[in-house]
Amino acid sequence: MKPSRDTLFIIAAPFEDAALDGAWFCTSCATMEGALLANPEWEKRIDVRRSAFPRPRSEIIAMIGEGNQSMPVLVLAAGSTPPADAKEFEGVFFLDDPKPITRYLAATYGGAGPHP
Repeated sequence: MKPSRDTLFIIAAPFEDAALDGAWFCTSCATMEGALLANPEWEKRIDVRRSAFPRPRSEIIAMIGEGNQSMPVLVLAAGSTPPADAKEFEGVFFLDDPKPITRYLAATYGGAGPHP
């Protein structure tokens, strides 16, 4: 299933992990939250979905397969030109690391990108 808009999945914080005591946040997802704060226009142009921590993550699986359900992940819209470092699942392109995700968003939608 190819989304009609670029779609960013990040883990909603805080969350609990059944294997560990305490409350947690995903550091990579926190990086994405910071990038969204620095670039509020992005949330107007893409879909941002804050998802629960436990697996399986059916919404992501439906787009890019069971083996690609880690977050953060940006699933590129149908018809997008994927960057060279994009991954692919059955014709759907995605980025799953904060720096490539924020580089793509800055290049595509403007705003501040990650410092090299």
